[in-house]
Amino acid sequence: MAPSYAIPAGVAYTARMLWVKTFHIVFIASWFAGLFYLPRIFVNLAMVDPGSVAERERLLLMARKLLRFMTLLAVPALGLGLWLWLGYGIGLGPGNGWMHAKLAVVLVLIGYHVACARLLRAFEAGANRRSHHWYRWFNEVPVILMVVAVALVVIKPF
Repeated sequence: MAPSYAIPAGVAYTARMLWVKTFHIVFIASWFAGLFYLPRIFVNLAMVDPGSVAERERLLLMARKLLRFMTLLAVPALGLGLWLWLGYGIGLGPGNGWMHAKLAVVLVLIGYHVACARLLRAFEAGANRRSHHWYRWFNEVPVILMVVAVALVVIKPF
């Protein structure tokens, strides 16, 4: 069965819906910028020499501020996405299996965000046990998830 690219019944591309979609995309892109950069700070934290207190504190401050900002960006990104889905019916109804897959990706992204917060707390407590190599690989997760989410939304494979 070919994917349905038609607008669901009762959903009109109104100016308001297009603004909601615009801000959803902007907030998602901004949230992802933080998801890409925070683990890079973790890479640097994992490489800090034990005696370099000033460098460690500077990186921890950057990480704390970025996590706070990322969280502030994630909330409207998720809220606007819910508005598009439940308020305008985008992805509802038969032939929209892609939305279920995208929602699973979103849940994994929320888990990744929470994992970043926990990793930061471990760094703050001096309890990090992972190498900078591990954080380099950890940093690739949001890239893969972004590609999957965008492909699901654009291609709508099922």
